[in-house]
Amino acid sequence: MRIPKSKNAERADQPNAIAQKVAMGASRLPPMKDSTPEEARAIREQKGNPFEPPTCELFDVSDVCGRIPSGDIHIRVYKPKLESSGPQPCLVFFHGGGYVLSSVEQYDTVAQQLAFNSGCIVCSVDYTLAPANKLSGIHKDGFDAYKWIVENGASLGIDEKRIAIGGDSAGGNLAIAVVLACKRDNVAMPAYQLLIYPSVDLTMSFASIDEFAEGYFLTKADMYWFRSHYLESPEQEFDQELNFLAKDLSGLPPAYVMTAGFDPLRDEGKAFADRLQQYGVSVEHECYTDMIHGFISFAGGIPAGLECLQTMGAKVKAALA
Repeated sequence: MRIPKSKNAERADQPNAIAQKVAMGASRLPPMKDSTPEEARAIREQKGNPFEPPTCELFDVSDVCGRIPSGDIHIRVYKPKLESSGPQPCLVFFHGGGYVLSSVEQYDTVAQQLAFNSGCIVCSVDYTLAPANKLSGIHKDGFDAYKWIVENGASLGIDEKRIAIGGDSAGGNLAIAVVLACKRDNVAMPAYQLLIYPSVDLTMSFASIDEFAEGYFLTKADMYWFRSHYLESPEQEFDQELNFLAKDLSGLPPAYVMTAGFDPLRDEGKAFADRLQQYGVSVEHECYTDMIHGFISFAGGIPAGLECLQTMGAKVKAALA
């Protein structure tokens, strides 16, 4: 089956039929703008995900507790069947959910797939969500969690010199924030970035935001709702420290940036890839042109989701070889 992809940020003539079915199902849920975070989480947990990615046969899955300045942080560690002995490469992964929804548990089979397809240990970080934690605090916790994993790599079986970082949607935003914090504080950077339809523009100023404002799983109204919970104030969207598209990105690690054709975040993801390239960073961008935001989470029903997980696993494996 041919999976339509492009190096540009563009859409197919129409979305994939199963992806459209997923989007329609999401549109029948109570609008998030009319729900509290607790209600929105409960509704989505009760509904479940019939199209979650298939499980994988791994060597081990375990939960560890990292100690960071803000308190304990839960990290789920996925170990594939190893091809060699000794310390192994690792992917530090941050889940999506607009910084308000989801968890390590709900991204469990996504993380399994990434571990299986990359042959790397995956450390999936269960950071504290908004509104209990705000954007700057989430970014700091992500940075501290990354440093904890690096510092405790030996006990986790990780080769500290072969660590990639990645994330999905808001998790992509968090991964970028961690890399930039490494640069700012002169901390050893990850060797690779895996950015999955990342959120990078707090001002929501790109054309795809309005082009796919509703009807394609993630809506513009949802994004405003997320922001209302994770921003410390409405003015924070103009904070230059959080404007990744205006940052000096020189010296950042190579990256794979994936976007989706019918995703409100499509254009800003491509813009970040272009910005990396402008600063001499080796970057590959691929747009799955008939897909919606979040499609890898539905890889059990959307073949492109499974193909993408396999592709990303191969990219990480090659980068950390």
